[in-house]
Amino acid sequence: MRKLLFASAVAAGFALGIPAAMTPAHAEIFSNGNCAIADDRGVNWAGRDMHGQLLENADLRNAGLRNANLRGARLDCVDLRGADLQGADLSGAMLEGVRLGGALLNGTLLARIDCVGCDFARADLSGHDLSGSHLIGANFARADLRAADLRNAVLSGVDFADVQLGGAKLANATIVGSDFHNVDLRDVDLSNVRLSGDDFSRSP
Repeated sequence: MRKLLFASAVAAGFALGIPAAMTPAHAEIFSNGNCAIADDRGVNWAGRDMHGQLLENADLRNAGLRNANLRGARLDCVDLRGADLQGADLSGAMLEGVRLGGALLNGTLLARIDCVGCDFARADLSGHDLSGSHLIGANFARADLRAADLRNAVLSGVDFADVQLGGAKLANATIVGSDFHNVDLRDVDLSNVRLSGDDFSRSP
């Protein structure tokens, strides 16, 4: 499925620019590509420096990652539901198959992330800076994106159904095949947005 999402993005003309690999740092969790899930639920990694590292196949539900440095890191198949990511820096990170439902994201830095098949359903991302991000096949259903900054973002096959978008900025974004079903767009900055095959049914 994830390969299909990448293929769809490329077919739409988007170059994601994702590096092939990163150097692992923590043996207990940064694996060699095996599918086994490392169980680190509830671990406290607050303030840990993991910038540019590869974190994959990890169960980090309810983990403490407050103020952690994940800038430019690659997260693949990581379960972060209920995790405390307040103040964490994920700028420029690459996320694939990451689950963030119920995560605490107050003050989390998310600008310029490359995100494929990630789950942000019901997440509170109000006021967050997601500018310049590539969001491919992501699920934001019922999330709070009020006053969020999505300028210059690439959104392909994204589920925005029932999202709160009041005051959000999408200027210069490219939006392809995304679902805005039942979303109020009247207070959203859509200047110079490029649209193709999107669903705006029941959107005022």
